Amino acid sequence: MRRRGLSLALVAALLGGCRRPPQEFPKVPELLKKAAGQAVIPRPAPPPDPLAEHAALAFDDVPLPEVISRLSRDHKLALTVSPTIPVGQWSRHRVSLRVKDVSLRAFLDWLVRPLEAQYAVEAGGGVWLARSDDLLDEEPLEVRTCRVPTHMASGTPVRGALVFEREQAAIVETLNACLRYMMERRPGCRIAFHESQDLLVAHLPGRGHARLAALLHAMRYGSGLPDLPKPSILDLRTKLDTAFDWNTPPGPANRVLARIAEAAEVNLGWDPAPLVTRLVAIPAGKYTLRQMLDAAVRQTPLGRYEIEPGHGIWLYQKGQDTNFAASGATLWDRAVVRAYEVRVILPHMSPEALLAHVRKLVDPGDWTRGLPAASVFLPTGRLIVVHDEAGQNRIAAVVRELSAKYRNVPIPPKGAP
Repeated sequence: MRRRGLSLALVAALLGGCRRPPQEFPKVPELLKKAAGQAVIPRPAPPPDPLAEHAALAFDDVPLPEVISRLSRDHKLALTVSPTIPVGQWSRHRVSLRVKDVSLRAFLDWLVRPLEAQYAVEAGGGVWLARSDDLLDEEPLEVRTCRVPTHMASGTPVRGALVFEREQAAIVETLNACLRYMMERRPGCRIAFHESQDLLVAHLPGRGHARLAALLHAMRYGSGLPDLPKPSILDLRTKLDTAFDWNTPPGPANRVLARIAEAAEVNLGWDPAPLVTRLVAIPAGKYTLRQMLDAAVRQTPLGRYEIEPGHGIWLYQKGQDTNFAASGATLWDRAVVRAYEVRVILPHMSPEALLAHVRKLVDPGDWTRGLPAASVFLPTGRLIVVHDEAGQNRIAAVVRELSAKYRNVPIPPKGAP
């Protein structure tokens, strides 16, 4: 009995010596940080636009081959001319264009107009000048993989079997819908998840992989608001009605227009070829930019001028009654990805009804070709749209109207008609 008592005392002493001192319970923020530290994936920044650099560029009757060389040397921008533009035509084409404080993309928008061409941005950041979207047809297909964490609706990848399968199916459905234009032109394109893993496998051209990454980013994180164009429409309207001193003698039309742009501190664009033999004479005095442009239009084959936010003012020739598209890029390259929050709308409209409503009100004749494209991604309650900037603005107006309509409307019970 005495021996048992000594044994119990010894075990108690050992346990007492090994017992950890009491610890203070962690605070709530620390618990949240610890719980989410491994699961939450930081929001990645979208890939940079290789043509977003702002620059001042001035070319006065410069051959296009020299323009290509200077852009490569000064701005690390590689331009390649497609066989769809005859060599004899582009090699003799001369460029007269002065712009400042605009993006390289805005410069290219104006550069290709007199050439009656378009541009495409290659996967490596170079620029392809062409008269069709041949780059999209000839770009080699590549197999790439990327990890797509699920559950995408939250920061923690929780894998219930049903949620996991539904979400993967929704991701593939949205990608196929938004990439249909490319996938129908290139029959070898494929997108699929690797068995039951979070690994997405895609067989696409290089530019298709870039668009896929933008779509995945929009599905998971949204797209935010686009940057306001500079110069803005208000800036340009103010320029038109601002007076400045003029004391330039009569001279060739192209030279006088360049002098007007310099004096008014505004970007002016036009096709210089029809004005080579024309002279413009404006008496010395103080005029607004609007008065100066009206005088130039009266003395040349020019017919009118239009404000273009993000660029400047473009002068159209007589007979050109339809404005150029704001972007000079190909159909594929001028499209951008936007995500719109539609959680307020979805309880009142099915995804199919929402898509039909958008397609009916915005460019109803264009959706059948695959661009523009849209899909409702249910896991995050977002409408994913691929369209040019002007089309995105129209779609944003439709979504705002529907959101305002249903914001204060009670959610109907399940099964209600």
